[in-house]
Amino acid sequence: CRQTSLSGVMPPLSLPPRRGRFGGRFAFSAMARGLPRFALSSTEMARDGSSSGAIGVALAITLVVGAHAIGSRANAERATWPKTFDEPYAPSRDAAPFVSLGYREAYADYQYVRAMGYLASDAPTSEGMRHQIEAIAALDPQFEEPMSWGSLAMQSLTMRLTQADYLAVAKILEATMERFPRNYRMPLRAGEIYALRLKSDDPAQQRAWKVRGEELLARAVRLPEAPPHLGTFVAHLRSELGQREQAAQDLRELILYTRDAEARAKLVRKLAALTDDNADAIGYELEVETRRFDEAWQRDRPELPPSMYLLVGPPLRSWFDPAEFAGPSETLFEPVPRLPALADDVGERVDDGPAAP
Repeated sequence: CRQTSLSGVMPPLSLPPRRGRFGGRFAFSAMARGLPRFALSSTEMARDGSSSGAIGVALAITLVVGAHAIGSRANAERATWPKTFDEPYAPSRDAAPFVSLGYREAYADYQYVRAMGYLASDAPTSEGMRHQIEAIAALDPQFEEPMSWGSLAMQSLTMRLTQADYLAVAKILEATMERFPRNYRMPLRAGEIYALRLKSDDPAQQRAWKVRGEELLARAVRLPEAPPHLGTFVAHLRSELGQREQAAQDLRELILYTRDAEARAKLVRKLAALTDDNADAIGYELEVETRRFDEAWQRDRPELPPSMYLLVGPPLRSWFDPAEFAGPSETLFEPVPRLPALADDVGERVDDGPAAP
């Protein structure tokens, strides 16, 4: 090995030998003077690393606190600014065909995007959102997605709705149900408005609204993809209205086609509380009924959802048995009385008058 000496430049510095690619050992040393040492021990390096980490954490916390303080100050100042936005233009039902220039579906898409932007603005109103939804319905009556979205957007929690606003939203949703009869969101949102949102000092009016809400919610719970727990709320409403027997019957029907085990157990407990019966006994009874229902459904109308089969029932027969119209202890027709027995020589006698003495 060969050493190279730089006299007067660096102090002597020896590096560890390094094994070469082919097994040879290469080592060199350098000599220099006047240069400082930069090598640190492992303890010094660990101490330096921990100090840097602590400084980084402190700096990050400072930045987060500062950003939060600046954001709060900016939001407070922004709240004092005057509102400088206008409600997006929404064509009326009569003007929609002319404004769209014949491109009604494309304009409905555009109006939907503007409605979403309006909802995200500073202060959207229920009236302004209703105008957007009605305009979309006028442009494209079969556009279902904005109707589902609008069922909540028209009564967003960020809005201050009056009783008149709730009634107007409910009317729009009831009209939408006719176009989309299989969408459970329309009757669900309308039923919630009638049952929970509308208030009146008149007991008769309050009861009428609650009855209407119960009807809409009972319709929603039978539609595809409706949440099963909705049935417990419907049963609660009916029990409040004095319809305990109907509430129990509806719960039984709902349990028959509920497949979620947790939701089914919740419905069984609600039914047991409603009928003052044992939950385990009801669960076993309904388990047997469910198996029979599934067999009949798969045999008669497997193409229908189970909730729809429960309403429609099996196919009608092309014939009927008159005895089916009779009650359990009565016959359909009165029995025909039997004729009296005839004599053997009837028709053979000839009346010749009175007999000779």
